[in-house]
Amino acid sequence: MRIQIFLSCVILLGILSAPAFAQISVPKNLDHPGIKWDWPIKAENYTFDVTTVSNFDLKNVTFNKMNKELVFLGNSSFVGSIAEITIPTNLIGGNLTVTQDGKPLPAIVIHGTDSSTVMLKFNQTGTTNTSIMGTTYLPEFSNVALLVMVLSIMMVLVIPKIRKF
Repeated sequence: MRIQIFLSCVILLGILSAPAFAQISVPKNLDHPGIKWDWPIKAENYTFDVTTVSNFDLKNVTFNKMNKELVFLGNSSFVGSIAEITIPTNLIGGNLTVTQDGKPLPAIVIHGTDSSTVMLKFNQTGTTNTSIMGTTYLPEFSNVALLVMVLSIMMVLVIPKIRKF
């Protein structure tokens, strides 16, 4: 009986001390792994998802419709901050300019069909205000686009009937 209890304890301890297969390990060459955030931005009757991946804490994102601008409030406690921001082109598009605390910040901007990706690297610590300003804000043209579409359809339907007379 003692042998069975002893063997049961050994097997139980072996099971409990074995590493779980679902553990996630962070690569050791990364000092600060990335944090991904999805920010729902409301503009007019639309909601756009802005995605950020950064190695510092982003506190808030606001949208300024008048300036066609996204403002990111962040806090970094180390030098060598990086961020990758994906912005739907229907929210803001065109030439994107990036400033941080009012000063121009060099950034890599990759334009895609549905979104633009902005990649930043900076060495500032503490609280930062990063602004991305576009040249276009597409929802402001949604009423005009609907009017143009209706007029185009009407012209396609009416012009062939006028030629018959």
